Amino acid sequence: MSQNDPIDEIGKKLEGIFAILKISNFENLNNFKKELTKDQVNANILKLSDGTRNYSNLASDIAKELKVSEINVKKKISELTKMGIIIAEKTSKGSFYKTTGVLD
Repeated sequence: MSQNDPIDEIGKKLEGIFAILKISNFENLNNFKKELTKDQVNANILKLSDGTRNYSNLASDIAKELKVSEINVKKKISELTKMGIIIAEKTSKGSFYKTTGVLD
């Protein structure tokens, strides 16, 4: 890609807009994260969503670590995905979960 690639330029502009939105909502986002991570399952999902685990591995690892049911973890993964907090990034090897950066 060249530096003048329109898609690259759009991406840079979107990153700027995202940064402005995060700054303007900093306190709300921090309060939301604090409430969200009071739940240990949510906290672990955020911690382990680093792009190295697929859906099954993420749910299984957290369920084993916290001694909770996998279905409970899977429901919370789904909720966090719907909220845009985590995303499944598709690769040739499958979909791997990572945070979107909204709460970072």
